[in-house]
Amino acid sequence: MNRVVVVGGGVSGLATAFRIQQRFALRHLPLEILLLEAQDRLGGKIRSERRDGYLFEWGPNGFLDGKPDTLALCSDLGIRGELLPSSDAARKRYVLSGGKLHRVPESPVQFFRSSLLSVGGRLRILREPWVRATPPGVDTSIAEFGARRLGKEAADKLLDPMVSGILAGDPALLSLEACFPRIAELERDHGSLIRALVALQKQRRRESVASRQAGAETDAQEEKTASKAGPAGPAGILVSFREGAERLVTAMKERLGGSVQTGCVVESVTPDPGASAKVGYRVRVEERGVQRELACDAVVVAVPAYRAARILGSMDRGLSVLLQGIPYAALVVVGLGFREGETPGPLDGFGFLVPFAERTAVLGSLWTTRIFEFRSPSGYVLTRNMVGGWRNSWVVSAEEEELEKMALGVLERATGVRGKVAFRYAVRHEQAIPSYLIGHGRRLEQIRGLLGRFPGVYLTGNAYRGVAINDCTREAVRVAEEVEGDFLAGRWGERSAG
Repeated sequence: MNRVVVVGGGVSGLATAFRIQQRFALRHLPLEILLLEAQDRLGGKIRSERRDGYLFEWGPNGFLDGKPDTLALCSDLGIRGELLPSSDAARKRYVLSGGKLHRVPESPVQFFRSSLLSVGGRLRILREPWVRATPPGVDTSIAEFGARRLGKEAADKLLDPMVSGILAGDPALLSLEACFPRIAELERDHGSLIRALVALQKQRRRESVASRQAGAETDAQEEKTASKAGPAGPAGILVSFREGAERLVTAMKERLGGSVQTGCVVESVTPDPGASAKVGYRVRVEERGVQRELACDAVVVAVPAYRAARILGSMDRGLSVLLQGIPYAALVVVGLGFREGETPGPLDGFGFLVPFAERTAVLGSLWTTRIFEFRSPSGYVLTRNMVGGWRNSWVVSAEEEELEKMALGVLERATGVRGKVAFRYAVRHEQAIPSYLIGHGRRLEQIRGLLGRFPGVYLTGNAYRGVAINDCTREAVRVAEEVEGDFLAGRWGERSAG
């Protein structure tokens, strides 16, 4: 029997274990899979906690349905019918600028009528098609790219809050190619973002005409998703579950069953010189104070990069150094609840993001009750406020009263209305989100080169090719295909039992 050990029970580890198990079962290949998680619970930063009648998300509150991988996973798990779409009100997104909320425009016409940018800032964007493209092979920062293509005002008021809201990072340090590869691809292919958007619109119209002429029917959900995509946000509708994002975790746990072991701290992975197969590994585990070793044929390491560095350090020092070089931004999620009528303003919409120029440690505020149903007691409203990030890491040590004061102060400044807090809860993530610094792509190439010396060892997780749930589930499919392909090619394991 071939044994694969998956280290880490976050969404990446769970999804990868499930996909490997699924692919081997479809081929009737012999496999024993074992998932080891250090904590007593699964899900990593995905955690949906009921507290005083509020449903509070520690991490992501859902995923966009504009990409296929998580939707496909939900279908295979039998929970797609449980998906809860965000409300139409959540389409209204804002940016705090100059102490006021400005709605993010949803069309080019709205954009040029918006007061978010000055007239000069809006006119500067019209010059974008004539701006020089990034030279081939140059890994530019998001800030440099935005200022060069769109102008400094747009970079500061549009790109900066988007980057801090998604990645909690500093756009002057983050790699465009690594963080937003699609944007980099559009510039390479079209030489301009505006020309790329025009070309994509023409392509979609041609495909729509061809589809109608062929008599094809468009799936109703796809039509809904397409209609919701726009400049105000990424393509797709934000979806979750009635009981929160953790439902995805519990569904995978149920399907993996006895393959999952919690409370197991993996200390190291090393080649097994006594393995009878072509290759083998020893996984050293500490479980509630007791140490043991597990023999296996292949290992998938699906933990944060800093933990992967320690686990693989005894196997290859250079690999460990490369992994340790992937830094993380700190973040505190501050939940504030209000009685209806005592909220700071109507809080009508998705929420708002805050540019660094506003000189506050608050990165943004999500108005959870307006986004999803079943998130607060009747007659109350829940907000989730992101505080900290790369440029304000000190907030992880701030007292809860100070965190409440910061978050409430920005809410009141944004709406011009005072609020009375009825509920407060803060979750601190000292290492919340990995930062893909300039040179990240080269780092990944070096990591892959060193891993090539160890057939049957794989890395996955949000530290490498995307931080969102959709990125993790996409990578789970890729890694599962690689594991299966390497097995069929004889790079690890024995097929005689199959």
